[in-house]
Amino acid sequence: MRLLERIFETGIDELLSAPHEVSGNPQFQLSYALRVAVAVVVRDSKVLVVCRRGDDGNGISWQFPAGIVKPGMSAETVAIRETLGETGVHCSVARKLGSRVHPVTNVVCEYILCDYLTGDAQNVDVVENVGVAWIDRDQLGRFIPADQVYPPVLEALRLTSLLASSAS
Repeated sequence: MRLLERIFETGIDELLSAPHEVSGNPQFQLSYALRVAVAVVVRDSKVLVVCRRGDDGNGISWQFPAGIVKPGMSAETVAIRETLGETGVHCSVARKLGSRVHPVTNVVCEYILCDYLTGDAQNVDVVENVGVAWIDRDQLGRFIPADQVYPPVLEALRLTSLLASSAS
């Protein structure tokens, strides 16, 4: 342990403590958990999904447009930017739906409900995605397993669907 103290020029208790700036040393800055902004974009009775390539290039999975939230950025900005960058769809933030640790990826996800503004859905990011689609909200379970969908997302889709149908 003394070797670590000499290498890092700080006490072992400080080295093992929670992440923070250690002894004023700028090399040891506060670390951040990986956060992802997830855009739930609605258009009438439809919701926007992307078909993501698997890590190994073989597997695919359907999900909402999403992107990593870097320190200093807002989840809302990332949700809008990633939706446009992945799908060519312009959207605006309606409201935050909440956050959770995703049950499959163990990443902190912040869910943002967005309203469609303009643009044709297309696969703009061919490296990351295989395809893009507007699907009926009631068909979401065919694309994303229901037990993986954040419950406030399902509730928001149900409520916005009711509001859209009562307005017509």
